[in-house]
Amino acid sequence: MIRQSIARRYAKALFAVGDKDGRYGSYFEDLEQVVNVVEANQKLKNALMLPLLEMGKRRDILSDVIRALEVSPAVANLLQILLENHRIHYLPIIRNLYAELVDEKEGRTKGQIFTPYPLSEDIMGRIEKVLGERLGKKVQLSPVEDKSLIGGVKVIVGGLRIDGSVKHQLELMNESILKE
Repeated sequence: MIRQSIARRYAKALFAVGDKDGRYGSYFEDLEQVVNVVEANQKLKNALMLPLLEMGKRRDILSDVIRALEVSPAVANLLQILLENHRIHYLPIIRNLYAELVDEKEGRTKGQIFTPYPLSEDIMGRIEKVLGERLGKKVQLSPVEDKSLIGGVKVIVGGLRIDGSVKHQLELMNESILKE
């Protein structure tokens, strides 16, 4: 939880800069690119995140990454601050929290839809549209296959939970029978 609150401060600070200069979207792309490169290269990840190398060499490596990826100055500053404060390992969390801030700014929300079988894109689109109208936001759902649901769907978006699965209906019936 502490990591989350620390990471949130960094994400909010970068977002405030991006919101002010109108580049919050490109800052997210930069964060995403850096996280993907670091996560894909274990040696790079170790060099930046483990204090085995002296700080000067770690700074040089980070500078090379910033240059190679043509990262914006605001994101480069954030990366350097994270490195200096021994918090570069917070980067994936910061990226995720920053994405939430971008979604909020752009009137989007993300959620999950659980089904016992894959849904067609058409059905997914219709469900997202209906939920979007209900929530007043653009909804993006990630499908999760869960055979235990038997049939129907369960949707979780933000604080909203809609469970129309057969499994849930059976649980409700069971509770009702046990109460009587």
